Amino acid sequence: MAEAEAALARWRERAKANEWDGLLKVAEGYPRIVPSDSVPGLKPGFVVVLGACEPSAAPKVLETIKAFEAEAYAHNVTWAQPLACPQLGPTWRVLQSKSWKKKEGTLTAVVLERLEKEDLPDSSFEQSVRVTLRAPDGRHLGSDERSGHPTGAVYTGETGFRASLDAAGPTVTYLIYESGCGTQPDIIESRVNYRVENEKLVPEVSRKFIQDRSSHCDE
Repeated sequence: MAEAEAALARWRERAKANEWDGLLKVAEGYPRIVPSDSVPGLKPGFVVVLGACEPSAAPKVLETIKAFEAEAYAHNVTWAQPLACPQLGPTWRVLQSKSWKKKEGTLTAVVLERLEKEDLPDSSFEQSVRVTLRAPDGRHLGSDERSGHPTGAVYTGETGFRASLDAAGPTVTYLIYESGCGTQPDIIESRVNYRVENEKLVPEVSRKFIQDRSSHCDE
């Protein structure tokens, strides 16, 4: 019971940090601690139940949850209570996720894509990356979120956005178009890397010119 209570407290702490905002919503009264002997099909002990879904709905919900919590799992059971399946969306869906084990804890990055809506123009296409740091005991230590449009529009100042999850960690890159001299814009690459320092998540931002047209200003 003590372990289940600690797990439930961690979930609530992460929910307050908006870790699943716009992506996943559990039903009222969930998550909850359930004695395993009250649900045929569960292992002995106590479990934190996030919801109960029809078998056909469970895989997609589990995929979304596991992007943030690798230890989550689904199990076929005999459920006597009303179904309470977590709702996906309404704003985002998961594209990719990855975790890195650090000395101070676990760093997790999840790349999201805005759900398509027929009444929105193409320019509304948007992605986001949520980066979180959790201590070895599961405590929330910090988070950061960056978003943008993957296809930036040159000459309008709109930025190009790209998130990469490689072996070294998550990286967010923007291509920024700024008015330069004449008809051609300056193109600046802004990159965000993440490091962990004193149990804190530290975003590091660097900038460099891809095309610098300042030398032509006097021409």
